Amino acid sequence: MTRKQLQRATAVVLAMGMMVMTGCNSAANSVTASASQEAGGAQTAANGTEAGGADVTDAEFKLIAAHVSTETHSFHLGLEEFKKQVEEKSGGRIEVEVHANGELGGNEDELVQKMATGTVDIIISAPSFMAQSVKAADLLSLPYLFSGVEHWEAVMDGNPGQEISRLVEEQSGLFKVLGYFKDGIRNMYTIKPVETLEDMKDMKFRIQNSPTQIAFWSELGVQPTFIAFNEIYQALQNGVIDGAENSYAQIAQQKHYEVCKNITQTEHDVATRFFLISQQKYNELPEDLQAVVDEAAVLAVEKQRAVDLELDAKYKDEMEKAGVTFIAIDKEPLIEMTDEVRRKAADEMGLGAMLDEILSLK
Repeated sequence: MTRKQLQRATAVVLAMGMMVMTGCNSAANSVTASASQEAGGAQTAANGTEAGGADVTDAEFKLIAAHVSTETHSFHLGLEEFKKQVEEKSGGRIEVEVHANGELGGNEDELVQKMATGTVDIIISAPSFMAQSVKAADLLSLPYLFSGVEHWEAVMDGNPGQEISRLVEEQSGLFKVLGYFKDGIRNMYTIKPVETLEDMKDMKFRIQNSPTQIAFWSELGVQPTFIAFNEIYQALQNGVIDGAENSYAQIAQQKHYEVCKNITQTEHDVATRFFLISQQKYNELPEDLQAVVDEAAVLAVEKQRAVDLELDAKYKDEMEKAGVTFIAIDKEPLIEMTDEVRRKAADEMGLGAMLDEILSLK
């Protein structure tokens, strides 16, 4: 056999070997794919095939939604309702992927930034974090702006809420407001009991980084401290802060009550949360799918608010049973001391007339 013949023979043997290996790999891949399909059946349902009533495996559009709370929080359940309605009403043309627990950003300001850069499409954000882009949004961060839940609903579903939405959309050019979620009623929770204004003095207290909140809490004598939401537990545990403020659901779900056994019922905020979609992403959708998103958002808001009310009562009861002390405090001095803070903040934003309208709806 010549050298040339030997090379040809070797090439034939190698080619036959590759064919055999390819056949084996194909068979193995077929088995693996089959097993994967069975194991992933529940996940497919979670992504919308069964849960949403539509097959989204060939969706034309995909929306990434993210929030910082747990999967049992009303934010998540509201977004899951949005996902279900969008996938169903679009006939599977839109897929919605929901990420909880700060998977895509441990604090809401980070989610705002990621939406601006196109990393996420839908977020839930506090007004204080939106104020980085639109100063007027911070009006909704003002403690004691609302007298209760009914007042909050009248404001947010009425002209003031619509006007804030318009300002956010026009001044940012980045965000479209789909609606307003509610994150319970916020109270102080602390390691040591707080029963009076004097007890608050010089307390290291975690708040959201907002000019309006800094002004409010400073007026009450505390030392405002800024810590990412997902770092609060450790900060409390290590004595970096003496307390924080939040809704019953957040305090319970984040297990902060394990460290802070005292909740002072300041009831200083009916907490507003922006339900936002990227303006660019929204504009990419054809008009019929924009209508689907709008309709689904209305239903998601209804679901979220209903769950929020249920969770507030549920978690207060659970924390009482776990040994948390709920402390009543006279709120009138707190309100009176900070009246000028609210007026000054509104005037600086050019929203003095809106503040008057909000107060008139009480």
